[in-house]
Amino acid sequence: MPIDEQRILLTQAAPGMVLSRTVALLNKVPLCARGTALTEIIISRLMARGIKRVYVQGHPLPAPTREAYIEVMTKLAERFSRVRHEPIMVNLQKIVERALTRRT
Repeated sequence: MPIDEQRILLTQAAPGMVLSRTVALLNKVPLCARGTALTEIIISRLMARGIKRVYVQGHPLPAPTREAYIEVMTKLAERFSRVRHEPIMVNLQKIVERALTRRT
C-alpha cells in the first residue's frame, strides 16, 4: 500500500513534517531515513548539503489549482506575445512551459 505523500521544496518544509522517502545524495549516500521527523536542524543540514526537494507524508501544502496553472500559462503567453516571430523565443517559451508543467 503506497504512502500518501507530497513532494515539496525543502524551503517549504517545517518542523514536525515526516519524510516519506529516504533523502540521499546523488551518489546514493543516505542522509535521512524514511520516517524521520524534520526539525529546524535537520532542514538546515539538508539545505547545506544542497538538497532542494523532499517527500513528506500526507499533503501538508495545498496543491496548485487548475485555475492557478491556467493563470501562469496565460501570463507566460503574454510575456512572449511580442516575440512570436522569433523562432528562438518560441523555443524558449516551450522550454519554460515544460519546466513549469513539471513543477506542478
